[in-house]
Amino acid sequence: MIPSVCWIERGVAATDPHVLQLDQEELNALIQKTEDQLAIIEDGNESEDDGEEEEDAESEMALLKIADPPKSETPKTKPVGGDTEMTTEEEFKMDDYDKDENEEIDGTKMFGAGLTGATYFATLDEDPYITLPSAAKDEEDTYEVKPTDNLICVAKLEGDTSSIEIHLWNEEEEDFYVHHDILLDKFPLSLEWLSYDAGEQEEGSERTPGNYLAVGHMSPQIEIWDLDIINSSEPIVTLGERVKPSKKKPKIGKKGHSDAVMCMSWSRQNTNILASGGADNTILLWDLETASAKEVLPNHKDKVQSLAWHLAESTTLLTGSYDNTCHVIDCRTKNSKTWTFDGEVECVSWTATSPFSFVAGTSEGSAVCVDIRQTKPLFTIAAHDSEVSGVAMSRHMPGLLVTCSADKTVKAWKVTESSASCVATREFGDCVSLHTIALCPDYGTMLAIGGLQGGLQLWDLATNREFREAFSIPTQGS
Repeated sequence: MIPSVCWIERGVAATDPHVLQLDQEELNALIQKTEDQLAIIEDGNESEDDGEEEEDAESEMALLKIADPPKSETPKTKPVGGDTEMTTEEEFKMDDYDKDENEEIDGTKMFGAGLTGATYFATLDEDPYITLPSAAKDEEDTYEVKPTDNLICVAKLEGDTSSIEIHLWNEEEEDFYVHHDILLDKFPLSLEWLSYDAGEQEEGSERTPGNYLAVGHMSPQIEIWDLDIINSSEPIVTLGERVKPSKKKPKIGKKGHSDAVMCMSWSRQNTNILASGGADNTILLWDLETASAKEVLPNHKDKVQSLAWHLAESTTLLTGSYDNTCHVIDCRTKNSKTWTFDGEVECVSWTATSPFSFVAGTSEGSAVCVDIRQTKPLFTIAAHDSEVSGVAMSRHMPGLLVTCSADKTVKAWKVTESSASCVATREFGDCVSLHTIALCPDYGTMLAIGGLQGGLQLWDLATNREFREAFSIPTQGS
């Protein structure tokens, strides 16, 4: 499942990212630190749900109990070119399998929501499954990022494994592959790129723009990762405390949200400010310099699903919630304006070509266009047969709106001041249900798409004839 994707502009990532190499002692110390933190969290939550944990433990033990298979006569095989019979176990050395896994491999076992069963090695050379001497060097060579490369960050849940995949895409050279990934110990829900170097700085050092990714989790935390460090095993900064979701109100300071972080938006004008929306019905404004929440905005009565800072007004924040409303909030005065729609608000986006309008997608399949100077929407599009799970507005092509839905389709619309017409539709059946879309910031018709299944999908809208005709895009070669 892919709940969130985001693009990174060309020229932002380091050309030669730093490849982190931990020795075994450092790796063991890091894992021990993680285990200690998990133990502290578990101890702190025991008093809240002792009965529930006992039931979970019993269920887990029941799953772990494996009945001994019935004894049966071991089949025998006869080796080619010989007369001596041997058992299958002898032929394939099955008795040594457990020994190989547990005794001869020196890697460190990893545990947690995203790491169960994985064995981590300090270097590629120590991994016994990499047998070619050139394998490590070949992998290191792929870490180069060219000035013409875009990166796509993908939040991914696959079984019990949680991770962030960073894909590289190059339009000119037609490259598209996973550049590197980040293993997580909790489930990611939302992503937001930022350039601000968060947290305390060493004395005498200056803050310089970088290449960072904020990851909002099912647990009430936001982790900020440095994308220019390969094989990083922990974030540079964590916002909020790792506790079990609760109904308690979030607080200003280090504690942060009390439930899942559903969405985030980084301010490109006030670069030290990150807004986050939670399942605790509130919005927090984080000061990235101190890694603490400075403001709580309790405007909504249900989960906050989507946020977007205004493209020009640095203190204006657009919010969407499961309470069927959108708010435009002036964060200086806390004054806000509200619009109510036909269903839960799944996603919002400012119109790139107009400072006064935005689009919201709802659970009823509607895409609603609003002028913030008016009390009623400009118009409503019956966009999809199911909830509109993602909207994207192009900053390169005026009037281009793209929507995706749980009905498996992506649609491109040509929007005017009073109406919208669908100019391209494509179904992604392998995805089962679509969750998120994002337009490339440098190549205005390329979409990144994520859903319940099927992995990351790309679609260049300009390959559609009706789309090219609607936006007067010449056919290649003509």
